[in-house]
Amino acid sequence: MLARFSLYGFLKNQLYFEPFFAIILLGRGLDFFTIGLLFAIQDVVTNLLEVPSGWVADTWGRRRSMILSFLAYLASFVLFAFATRLVTLAPAAVCFGVGEAFRSGTHKAMIFEWLRSRGRLGERTRVYGFTRSWSQVGSAVAVVISAGLALWLDELRWLFLITCVPYGLGLVNFLGYPASVEPDAAALARPSEGFVGTLRMVFGRPTLRHLILESCAMQGVYKLLVPYMPVVLALSGLPSAGGLGDVASGGVPVASVLWIAGVGAGLHLLGAAGSFLAHKVAAPDATGAPRHRRLWLGVFVVLCLQVAGVHTGQVVPAALGFIAFAFLYNAWRPAFLTRFDVDTPPDRQAMVLSVESQANTAFTALLAPVAGAVVDRWGLIAVFLFGLLLTGVALVLPGGREKRLT
Repeated sequence: MLARFSLYGFLKNQLYFEPFFAIILLGRGLDFFTIGLLFAIQDVVTNLLEVPSGWVADTWGRRRSMILSFLAYLASFVLFAFATRLVTLAPAAVCFGVGEAFRSGTHKAMIFEWLRSRGRLGERTRVYGFTRSWSQVGSAVAVVISAGLALWLDELRWLFLITCVPYGLGLVNFLGYPASVEPDAAALARPSEGFVGTLRMVFGRPTLRHLILESCAMQGVYKLLVPYMPVVLALSGLPSAGGLGDVASGGVPVASVLWIAGVGAGLHLLGAAGSFLAHKVAAPDATGAPRHRRLWLGVFVVLCLQVAGVHTGQVVPAALGFIAFAFLYNAWRPAFLTRFDVDTPPDRQAMVLSVESQANTAFTALLAPVAGAVVDRWGLIAVFLFGLLLTGVALVLPGGREKRLT
């Protein structure tokens, strides 16, 4: 099962269009604000379905929920390949949002349930970190493949259709998941109590409320800035930002593609290392110093590096900042999710994690169009300064008490 869990993450991250997504849409005549609206549509759909999808996963079946998720992704890829205007791109974003809603939280709950059925809950962070590291390895491989395809294909839109292949294999992988990844029969017998009671529990427990706020802050900054990484790197091979509008037929300069491939692969490989070492991050701290403070300080430093690189037009500092941020984020995420598992009953895990994802998608849905408008008005430097500001606020605000995990 560890191999199947890891294979899921590897295949899920074979998004060959992702490094060039913003560039493709800019080539179709969209501006950053409109691209931000597409992200917002996706996030709003995910937000609306997040909690119901967690309830569906815990009652109708987690494996069925994952299969539905991947079918929605496949529909999204096909629509994105051929849509050219906002009115036709919106349904593609809706399908992608459905896929995100039925996937988020569900697979993590499957891993935790499988460990619980074997009496291995003490290995939560290590096992999830290991499987997540394979997701990052998958992303690194996907970046290299997508770069090669971008240099070979006549039109970048074909990247969306090629992505359908690994997602089809992902569907086959789910067919081999055992019944032990599902909650017990007693949990399935009380869906109404689970739905209402879980919402009451999440908003009633201070520890869960603090975890959700911390998650929104960290993931909000990360998701805000990552889509702009290919744009920053693409400018290294172009004489001006206006050159990004000339890529409708896939004419991305070789220098830009190489920068995107090299930094993207490095970002995901360092992210894999961060996930693999996450159990060390979660280990009890002998000094008693709050771990989240040091994490946020590290994020603040790397964002300063990104701001300096974008402001001066030097791609190397910005690239190093992206890679360092990926390491810190992926070292934080598995340990952070384990803290949710500590405070959550086994039969409500998928829904609680869906609530966490819902809070994140609501936050990013608000940020995405705002960030796009900011970039259109003041340039790329503005969105990085905005991220730096959010990080500074998170750094100075008092944090909650951390539990020590075993």
